[in-house]
Amino acid sequence: MLSRPNTMPTPPHCAFPGCGEWADHPHHVTYDPEIIRPLCLAHHEQITMLNGQQARKYRTVLSNRFRWWIWYQWIDGKLKPRRTRKALEWTEAWTPRPEVYFEQEQAEPKVPVSTTPIVKRKTRGRDRANANHSGRRESPHAK
Repeated sequence: MLSRPNTMPTPPHCAFPGCGEWADHPHHVTYDPEIIRPLCLAHHEQITMLNGQQARKYRTVLSNRFRWWIWYQWIDGKLKPRRTRKALEWTEAWTPRPEVYFEQEQAEPKVPVSTTPIVKRKTRGRDRANANHSGRRESPHAK
């Protein structure tokens, strides 16, 4: 058997059991000590959502012990993330949405854009012809 010294190493697979996807996202299970597990994008989004939801639910910073508890509950299928707007805010920046690509491809508008404001600024009686010197309006009941 011939060995090929110039071949690239095989990338790791997702650490979620039963997932055959390539792991293109490193996930920090804990930060101190730093423990990283390779995950695919879908599973990285799930565990990140779970961590954020559990932190908001208990209004606390996640300890290492709590992070491991979340990890094993998720691996065992006992914790499922809810795809809420708040949860999706964390993961939207990882992959640009298709709208971003389409917005960049659009041509410049053919109508010239004016930089002058459309709405005039309101004045407070200083420029009115009938304003008195105190800046107050006269009461309609005053004689």
